[in-house]
Amino acid sequence: MAGIFTVYKKELSDHFGSKRYLILFAVILLLSCVSVYQGADFIRNNTEAGFLAIFSGARSGYSFVQLMVFFGPILGLALGCDAINNERTSGTLSVLLSQPIFRDAVINGKFLAGTTALAMLTLGTIGIMCGLAIPLLGFGPTLGQALSIVFLSLITILYLAFWLSLGVLFSVLTKKVSTSTFASIATWLFFAVMLSIIASLIVNTIAPFPSGQRMSPEIRESTEFQALMQKRFVLQDSISKLSPTYLYSEVASQILGETQGRAAFGLSLGGPPSFGSPTLTQSVAASWPSIAAITLGLVVCFAASYLFFMRLEIRPGG
Repeated sequence: MAGIFTVYKKELSDHFGSKRYLILFAVILLLSCVSVYQGADFIRNNTEAGFLAIFSGARSGYSFVQLMVFFGPILGLALGCDAINNERTSGTLSVLLSQPIFRDAVINGKFLAGTTALAMLTLGTIGIMCGLAIPLLGFGPTLGQALSIVFLSLITILYLAFWLSLGVLFSVLTKKVSTSTFASIATWLFFAVMLSIIASLIVNTIAPFPSGQRMSPEIRESTEFQALMQKRFVLQDSISKLSPTYLYSEVASQILGETQGRAAFGLSLGGPPSFGSPTLTQSVAASWPSIAAITLGLVVCFAASYLFFMRLEIRPGG
């Protein structure tokens, strides 16, 4: 592990000084600040919605959770997709390893620095959102809501770290930055857009609506139709859970107390959200399978990156 702190400091300095990171941070911060005004307006018009609704209660447009569902993968993949192959292409990786630095310190240091940069982005954005929302609303979060905000921050960091680990894996498996970038974009499009379309096609094939019948109120209220709708929902939900974006959306909804209209894949489902008041313990208990799935994905991607990198043949100038 010798040299991990050296690599960590160098990578963190590169992230904070890179135009790519600063542009992404500025875009997320700007959109999040706009969503605060939408969330505050929503809370004023929905008395049952508490302070946490600033993160999900946009009346129109988007919310912070929807931003993270759609743009979160881009953040993580952008910081990780050229972590290793860019060093190989420029010939600096062999120079780096010629120093008294163990090989595992390189990938560990790069991953920790990327996670720290994403954590700073998340905490900074959420902190500024809370700072704007309090004077707009005239009240702040309760102690329970403050704990929920802290937990939402940790889950968001975990979610972004998963995409970072996937980007690092692409950078280890491919020699060219263009290839890993293309793989990252394709992965993002698949989980953010295509999977929901595929899920709909499968649901319509396995559990189609009755053909040739007019959907009258009597048919919609029948037991058979309700059972069909339940089957379609279970199928759609099961397939959608293959996507980390859906899992994050599900966890965030539990933490924020959304009971209807949960957002997924950047789109609102089922109309405007309504809110309950679950405790943090209840939210964690309800969402731990999704949290475990995201954590498992992160561990698998980073472990694969680690193993492939340790066996990577690195020649002078590569």
